[in-house]
Amino acid sequence: MYLSLARLLQLTVVASLGLLLTACFHIQLNGSVGGGTLTIAPLRSPDNVIGTAVSRTPQDWINHWGQEKFDSHDAFTNLVFVGITILKPEDLDPNALYLVTASGGQDYDPDVDLGLSDSPVAVQGSWHTIASGQRILDGNLKVSSLTEALYRQMEARLDEWSDDEVKERLNASAELVVGDVDESGQVDYDDVLRWNRTLDGAFYLGNLPALKALSDAITAGQPASMITDKARNVLGKQRVSLEFDVGTVVVKTLNWEAPITVANFLSYVRSGFYDQMLVHRAIDDFMIQMGLVEVLGTDDNGLVQWQTKTPGAPIVNESSNGLANIRGSLSMARTSDPDSATAQFFINQVNNAFLNHGSSGNPDGYAVFARVVSGMPVVDEIAAEPTTSVQGIGNDVPARGVLLKSVSLL
Repeated sequence: MYLSLARLLQLTVVASLGLLLTACFHIQLNGSVGGGTLTIAPLRSPDNVIGTAVSRTPQDWINHWGQEKFDSHDAFTNLVFVGITILKPEDLDPNALYLVTASGGQDYDPDVDLGLSDSPVAVQGSWHTIASGQRILDGNLKVSSLTEALYRQMEARLDEWSDDEVKERLNASAELVVGDVDESGQVDYDDVLRWNRTLDGAFYLGNLPALKALSDAITAGQPASMITDKARNVLGKQRVSLEFDVGTVVVKTLNWEAPITVANFLSYVRSGFYDQMLVHRAIDDFMIQMGLVEVLGTDDNGLVQWQTKTPGAPIVNESSNGLANIRGSLSMARTSDPDSATAQFFINQVNNAFLNHGSSGNPDGYAVFARVVSGMPVVDEIAAEPTTSVQGIGNDVPARGVLLKSVSLL
């Protein structure tokens, strides 16, 4: 319903302006922001501005349509029209990444009442969107507090990552915050670029008060450090329950630091991949590991029947995210290839600094993506289990067959 309405209104805007969708932006925070300045610059050269425009205000639409037609719309419809901006810089490289920056203007729905307010609030700060030149040319993209959150997540390491690495992380982060806004059958960064706070609120997966707090901080012109802290809250943390046969361990994902790894892990959780899994490796004073062996039941002699599960594609190693393999942290297992992790993960029972990125023994490191918030005695109990060797699995297999019964979102 939300998406169809958005498309209908978008087409109405196009018809009323007599313009194509090309390079059409919508500036928003809590609501549409009219009178805001929009600039486009190369992603890593933000001062090299190649295009500037100003978003439309209610008065702009009155001047365009006339007062009578403007008044014929309800406050919700007029709110959607406010904030529209058309900007198509010359010599835009379709393959390059650009930084779209919005600043100033007035938020015409500061209290998120989903209608054009008679008391708009002046915006003191600026906010951003990362987009490819082709995506800008395609049009219909937003500069919102949600795009600002993902920009802040990338900002500190833009000089380290290639454009492809930035895109991969943006796509992963999108899976953590929105649903399939464009109804394409998959969730990626384009869903964030299309997400409209007024029209698509039902597609937001995170904490809406955290998103409003970020919008309010931008409106108030708070310092960059405070904006980043609030952006971190928008990315949030997902609580996940791991129910073993000896008790439950609750973990919290670290979405800000490890978006690719968390999105990968949560996709396995949602699919039920980890249910009825064997803890196939346990070493006391080290870690417990799972994600490989599915328990099928027992035979007539009481012997455990099992099979190895086929995981999905490997993911990029995010071990350089600054997180350490300390007691209670969850990390991805992998082969000697740093970018080979799939579904297997382990819980560190002790501090294992030798697994950290940059360590002398493992310079590529093992990617931490979550932390235990309750249930470490369960981990200790499993790690202390007597172990054996099992053909087809390996060494250090708990002899009695420790079962991970289910993994679920909380």
